[in-house]
Parts: sequence; structure tokens; C-alpha cells
Amino acid sequence: MEKIKKIMIGVGSAGILGLPTLVFAVTTFDAFLTNIKTQINRIIPIITAIAALVFLWGVVTYIMSAGDEEKRKEARQFIIWGLVGFAIIVGIWGLINIAVNALGIETGGTITPPSVRF
Repeated sequence: MEKIKKIMIGVGSAGILGLPTLVFAVTTFDAFLTNIKTQINRIIPIITAIAALVFLWGVVTYIMSAGDEEKRKEARQFIIWGLVGFAIIVGIWGLINIAVNALGIETGGTITPPSVRF
């Protein structure tokens, strides 16, 4: 369990350290939210795969430790943390999509720079 906590702290730290790259390229609040949504949509499959692996590891460990109650208790914790991970992923993804849709922000369009008439 301590190893998982260290991994999660490392992933969170990497995300925080990568945040300035998102902010420096932003010119408007709409662009900021679009950029955040794009980055989250890229990260979601990776985090989902990690949560699925944690959940499946817990299920396999639970099944394999039929006679040992201590190992079953540990396996239950993996299953719970996997489900919590799924809930957090879906929650964050949903909140970002709700915010982007509520503010009416278009994503994926091209930016046309202003022109000067001579």
C-alpha cells in the first residue's frame, strides 16, 4: 500500500510540475479551459488503465488467497482503491466537461489571428 501511495504522489507531483506548460501558452480563459480539457482527455486513458490494474490485482489476489484471511483483507483494500480511483477519474472528467459545456467553449477549432487592413 505504501508503494501505491508513493506512485500516486509521484504522478501528482509530475502533474503539478507540468501545469506551467499549460498556463504559459494561454491567451484567454476559454483557451485555458480548452487546454485543460485536452490534457485531461489525454491523461484519462492512462489513469484508467492504472486503476483497472489495481482493481484486477485486488480481485486476483482475493481469489488466490482463499484460505488466508489477512491476504484477503489486503486484497479488499486493492479492490476498494481501484474503485475509488475509477470514481475520482469519472468525477474529474465529468466536472471538466460540465464546466466546458456550461461556459459554451468550443474545443478543437482553429484560431484565426486578427488581420490589419492597409
